[in-house]
Amino acid sequence: MITGDDNTLFDARAVAEQILVQPAPGPPWHEGQATAEGLLPDTLSDRGNAKLFVKLYSNDYRHVPGLGWFRWDTTRWQIDEDDTVVWAAGDLAESLATTDPRGVFTTAALHQHRRRALSTSGMNAMLTQARSAPGMVLNAARLDSDPYALCTPAGIVDLRTGTMRRPLPDKDFHSRSTTAAPQLMPTPRWDRFLADTFGEGPEGAEMIGFLHLLLGYSITGDVGAQVMPFLFGSGKNGKSVLLDVLIKLIGDYADAAPPGFLMARPYEGHPTDLAELHGRRVIVCSEVKPGDRFDEARVKLLTGGDRIKARRMRQDFFSFEPTHKLWLLGNHRPEVGTGGFAFWRRIRLIPFERIVSDHRKIDNLADLLVTEEGPGILNWLIQGARRYLSGGKDLTGPERVRTATTVYAETEDHTGRFLSESCRFEPDLRAEQARLYAVYRAWCQNEGNPAISSRAFAARVREMVGLASPKQMILSNQRKYYPGIGLVADQEAT
Repeated sequence: MITGDDNTLFDARAVAEQILVQPAPGPPWHEGQATAEGLLPDTLSDRGNAKLFVKLYSNDYRHVPGLGWFRWDTTRWQIDEDDTVVWAAGDLAESLATTDPRGVFTTAALHQHRRRALSTSGMNAMLTQARSAPGMVLNAARLDSDPYALCTPAGIVDLRTGTMRRPLPDKDFHSRSTTAAPQLMPTPRWDRFLADTFGEGPEGAEMIGFLHLLLGYSITGDVGAQVMPFLFGSGKNGKSVLLDVLIKLIGDYADAAPPGFLMARPYEGHPTDLAELHGRRVIVCSEVKPGDRFDEARVKLLTGGDRIKARRMRQDFFSFEPTHKLWLLGNHRPEVGTGGFAFWRRIRLIPFERIVSDHRKIDNLADLLVTEEGPGILNWLIQGARRYLSGGKDLTGPERVRTATTVYAETEDHTGRFLSESCRFEPDLRAEQARLYAVYRAWCQNEGNPAISSRAFAARVREMVGLASPKQMILSNQRKYYPGIGLVADQEAT
């Protein structure tokens, strides 16, 4: 059977011998059978070979529509990047019998069938038919779909209880895994790093507790909180080390997003970008440059919990439920255009303000932490997940985070500042749509800020006054009015 060692391939003859000692099924056998001479398909056809392949390999290979072949490596289903499934099909073809002790097939027909099965076209035909067989198809939606399970080299951890069990290929459809197994052990270097980064007093302890909860939430597949942490600050302050340790420990549950993944750009992103989110728990977005602006619609889409449609190169589209959490880090704060409650409620700006002096700096600290204390840190992360899932779901953050996020919003949300400074919100007021936007554009020009589009501005104002649809606006003399809002200048003039 396929094992964790990529050099150990399936022994079809050994499996044939195992089948021989099993109780013989009553005729007819619709999946083929094994004899002392080798494997006999039920028909001398590609379909007959495919049935044998399913019979022998269903616990070693599965086909995921839109993603390709996956193979079992003793703990999870990994994408078969090396095409070992083709070699396995060849092993099966080599084990086909050339004589039939039952006398059903002639020796000449069996030799011809075996030659065809050993050809590239024969093996490809076998796999083409096998991939759609019951028991061989694995829907992409089932891969890594359990939000409360974490696959590790030692087994499957239930993040609600912290218990571990042995993985089974016909029940556990995980394609991701951590790089270490959790272990209850002291983590003095990790504790020291957190204290140096956030402080040792009550405020520092509060920040560390919040990070514990936030990181624990992040290793689950739960996306209900709809938050996006933003680690902000200049260099030498620990933010890169924090995420490097997380990425190294949770393995391919984490990935780095391509540059500009969350930023506005003049071209549409390729759907293969989104395919990399499938089954992930953490996506790290970095390389924020001065002048970058958020693609706010993309941020909302990728933190909203809705199904995502994507595809891999040269593959069909597939849909999946999101399990990822976006983490942003940078030395610059991206500009925000429309903003609004729907955007800002997602942001958690976490300031990294403590600079590590050169004489205290430890080279390759993330690698050192993972090497010395990795199993203990992973156990710490799992305890954070248990905290979150047991009811500690408040990810609002301590005062330091709330204040930093509010300042960011007030600084970047030019539209919100215009509405708060230049408008009044009272039930008996109303403002004409075109005029309000014209006043806003003039205000932006005077402030030196870019104005958002009229459509985006209208959506923001409707959000502020509680309108669910443009149809709810007041229509008078062929003009549209927003209810409940007026310009301060108009009120002062009366």
